Amino acid sequence: MKRTFIFPRAWRLLIIHSIITITLLAGLLFFIHIDHYGDIILRIMIAEHILILFLFYYQIVKPVKEMNRAFVAFSEGYTMQDIFNQRYEMNAAHDAMIQRVNQILDKTEMFKMSKRQAEYLALQNQINPHFLYNTLEGIRSEALIGGMDSVAEMAEALAKFFRYTISNLKTMVTVEDELNNVKNYCLIQQYRFGDKIQLKIEYDDDDEEIIRNSKMPKLILQPIVENSIRHGIEPLIGQGIIVIRLQIVSGKLHIFISDNGIGMSNDALLELNHKLKKTFPAIEDSEQSGGIAMVNVNNRIKLLFGDEYGLHFYSTPQLGTDVEILLPVNENKAG
Repeated sequence: MKRTFIFPRAWRLLIIHSIITITLLAGLLFFIHIDHYGDIILRIMIAEHILILFLFYYQIVKPVKEMNRAFVAFSEGYTMQDIFNQRYEMNAAHDAMIQRVNQILDKTEMFKMSKRQAEYLALQNQINPHFLYNTLEGIRSEALIGGMDSVAEMAEALAKFFRYTISNLKTMVTVEDELNNVKNYCLIQQYRFGDKIQLKIEYDDDDEEIIRNSKMPKLILQPIVENSIRHGIEPLIGQGIIVIRLQIVSGKLHIFISDNGIGMSNDALLELNHKLKKTFPAIEDSEQSGGIAMVNVNNRIKLLFGDEYGLHFYSTPQLGTDVEILLPVNENKAG
């Protein structure tokens, strides 16, 4: 993006204004005894001052206000990329500093990601997933021999869930993979809640194949479904229904996860959506008991795709909650 530097603009305006003012004053002194010429020069000086003020506002004050809005939004955590993609900068040195900060942030983030991956691998080695899978398979086999089919099915579902969550290191998976993980997770929950939980998945028929093959970040849907069960359906008296609707609108993937749970108050809804507008949520909000926090899921989406994507909640007390997930349609991005 081509940037405009404000300081050089200000200097040019100041120099032009000074030259014109000195010239007009000199003319005024020269023609001071001639009323007609003196009046004309005074009118020109007034017009020149009005023009300079007009140019100063639109070329200096307005760009500074635009920059200030971006800086305030960045400092409060609402946007990340806007500060690096501004149309205006103070000068070339200021622009170089901003771009250098961008590079440092990228390197810092890469370092943190490498550190997290190392910690994740260490944890994975401690868990020893092969031992876990073999144990669950042993339980499943014993259950089948003993005629306990439900126990065998639950052991198989748990093995699939851990295999997807722990073993697969891909950051991007297909929508179909994510949906299969949600189905498996709900199957596990049904052993606890019985028929109280019902899952439905609905596609836009014209785009079903594209949606299934589209890539999305891993472990986005399951935490939201978990949140729906824990905070919406579990306290509900009666059957809980979770509906996942997927459609493509204007080249973007819209995923709606709806439940008929107890919903949330308007104050809680406003507070949650306020947090979700931010790119970097507070550390204390990044995790919730029993699953990955919504703010964390939202933050991952924004970091991968930009501030226009992410989560938004809609809810009515005693009627249920809808979560809208906005993602780009991407069939080629391998994880």
